[in-house]
Amino acid sequence: MAPKPLRTLSLWIAVGALTGASLAAQTPAPPPIDPALPERLKELKDMASDREMKQDFQAIGLIQSLTKEPDKLNPKDQSRLAKALGAVFKTGKVRPAGQDHLYREAANALAGFGEEGAKELAKAFENKKHEDNIALRAHLLEAIGKTQDEDQIELLLDEATRSPHDDLRAAAGTGLGEFTNAKVKDKREIVEKLIRSWGALHAQATRLQNNDPNAPIDFGPQNARRTLDKVESRWIATLTRLTGQSMTQFEDWQRWENKNPHWEPPSTQTAKK
Repeated sequence: MAPKPLRTLSLWIAVGALTGASLAAQTPAPPPIDPALPERLKELKDMASDREMKQDFQAIGLIQSLTKEPDKLNPKDQSRLAKALGAVFKTGKVRPAGQDHLYREAANALAGFGEEGAKELAKAFENKKHEDNIALRAHLLEAIGKTQDEDQIELLLDEATRSPHDDLRAAAGTGLGEFTNAKVKDKREIVEKLIRSWGALHAQATRLQNNDPNAPIDFGPQNARRTLDKVESRWIATLTRLTGQSMTQFEDWQRWENKNPHWEPPSTQTAKK
């Protein structure tokens, strides 16, 4: 007869083996690698390389076909496809504003690729080739938010609160509203920084003008009001999504946050602690 400790150990090994086998049986095998994908990605690259941009709409159709159900792709294919979509922003002639449909479709597709997509979108956003296309960069910021990659919260917060371009501040604010499933501490940081930035703009916008005709013209209040016109409704929508509160005035939001520094997200959201 085996000693009791040895028998117990044998029992645990057997249980562990059965549990592992059970888990393996429950975990579905990943989809097979698509052998046709490399050729289709080469086709996409060739289309994007067309300097006359005549194949852009064909490329858009190919992107839509390739990215119908990204979750059903083999992980390696997902990675290859995300990188290929990111390469669209660097390939061939730079599409100017108004002719950047291919870029926008690539951004929409990357939004469905989580962390992999977020990395490529962030690279495209920082690409100096597109720095003058503010509308495209705003589109990229909103797409970054849709990936819900929490590593990108810092980028979005920085653009929302510090960008010199009002459209980027507004778009980043909208992107931040996508993080309804983020950690509570991250949600609180987003809310705190948006309210603080809103407060700085509100203070500037309501500052009394100097009536001295000899004083230099102060454009601060005018510029702040212009920025608020762009960002206010977008930021309010994000604050509402993350907190479950429904207010439209800065003073109300500031008062609520001061009274509730440890606020909890709505119970309908599955927030991570």
